[in-house]
Amino acid sequence: MPTTPATVWTATAALRRVTAAVARLDRPGPHGRASEVATLRAAAGRFVAHPRPPVLMAAVASLATVRLARGRFGRADAAVAVSILAAQPFVEWSVHLGVLHARPTSRAGQACYRIAGWGHEQHHRDPTNMDTMFVRPQEVLGTGTVALATALLGSPPAATAALCAGLGLLTYDWTHFLIHSGYRPRSRMYRGVWRNHRLHHFRNERYWLGVTSNIGDLLLGTNPPRDAVPISPTAAYAHTR
Repeated sequence: MPTTPATVWTATAALRRVTAAVARLDRPGPHGRASEVATLRAAAGRFVAHPRPPVLMAAVASLATVRLARGRFGRADAAVAVSILAAQPFVEWSVHLGVLHARPTSRAGQACYRIAGWGHEQHHRDPTNMDTMFVRPQEVLGTGTVALATALLGSPPAATAALCAGLGLLTYDWTHFLIHSGYRPRSRMYRGVWRNHRLHHFRNERYWLGVTSNIGDLLLGTNPPRDAVPISPTAAYAHTR
């Protein structure tokens, strides 16, 4: 069917409506600071009260519903789940360094900076501001649509993969928020990721790139002793907040 001015106008109007609907899911702040909460219960309450995390939770719930409807879990599903769990530290590491901290010195770097780097830079400038730390609804709906299509049209293990990826992103969002909250670590594992992420912010943002795990940093050489790297200008600025 040939493209006509009326078709273009209709498509543009539909895109504007979708954009407006997504914007309503991301109500402007201020929504407070993560540092204001000091217990797990209070942190959970603030997490679900912010307009961004519930969008991600709804997407994960949708993926879980679809996967349950696809039938029983088998060995292939277990293999997929273990593979995604093993890949999570390296995915976090790669995205954190290559996208969130992309340097706009090339076309690819400029694109990454416009998509996510600029927003992550604002998070580094004000780390406990709850309006700069969560995955945005636009990102959730974009990737969630692809994941949902995979879960619906692919094989049951593909649906499991989509669900596990969503759970991994939700775990990332929650852990990241909790690290910046006033809750202090009790378990040895959480104490390790808490310490490293704070070094990432307040020492040097080119190191300590893991959030839910330090495995990527340990294996990829970005987990140096604290005093082995200089304090970067961005980290020094954040430390004064």
